[in-house]
Amino acid sequence: MSEKPAVSYGRRAAAYWFVDGLPEVLFGLALVVMAGLGSLCGMYAPKPWSRFDWIIVYAGFLLYYFTERGILDFLKSRFTYPRTGYVQQPQESDWRVETITTLHLRPDPPAKENVSSFRLRTVTPILLFFVLFWANGNPTGRWLVPLATSALALTLYIVNRRSERPYRWWSALFLALTGLVFLWVDVPETLQRPLPFLLAGAWLAGQGAYTLVRYRRTNPFPATAEGAHA
Repeated sequence: MSEKPAVSYGRRAAAYWFVDGLPEVLFGLALVVMAGLGSLCGMYAPKPWSRFDWIIVYAGFLLYYFTERGILDFLKSRFTYPRTGYVQQPQESDWRVETITTLHLRPDPPAKENVSSFRLRTVTPILLFFVLFWANGNPTGRWLVPLATSALALTLYIVNRRSERPYRWWSALFLALTGLVFLWVDVPETLQRPLPFLLAGAWLAGQGAYTLVRYRRTNPFPATAEGAHA
């Protein structure tokens, strides 16, 4: 019976980035704020400005991309590193196109394994769904929320199965079921477009918060020399 290969230090470091749930809490809350501000703009801004609610969300995604690592490093320096130590931040993975392999005498440098695919496999799919289901209007009527939420849940589950932060099938199913509820619950048309992103943001923030609570209980602050907690 063959043994499973040991997980490399690089992959362990990448997984450690998500051990406290903070990346999901941050992105989930950012989604909730973006969708909330966009829906408020759509409901209360005077025409024709109310039609540009999608610009708020685009700006929110840009702000998230530029500030995510700085905010997470600030939070982790106070919640995570004092408990279980510091590990170098993982690099963000990008799209790679396979090329023809050629033979040569010079050895290739070792592949970097401390790599995170959170932006590629979680943030980017949600951004693409935003372009499809929000920025292009509401072509599906009351089916928008169930279709968008179910498709997004399935996508996040499939693309993250072999990532450093996979999602359990029952958790993705819960996200899909929250959208199906709105087949029977009427919501104003102005809320139908942002609602899938509000649900996805709340789902991500909830998962991250649960992970953070478990992490803090398992890893309390180390005691000081006087017996008090740091």
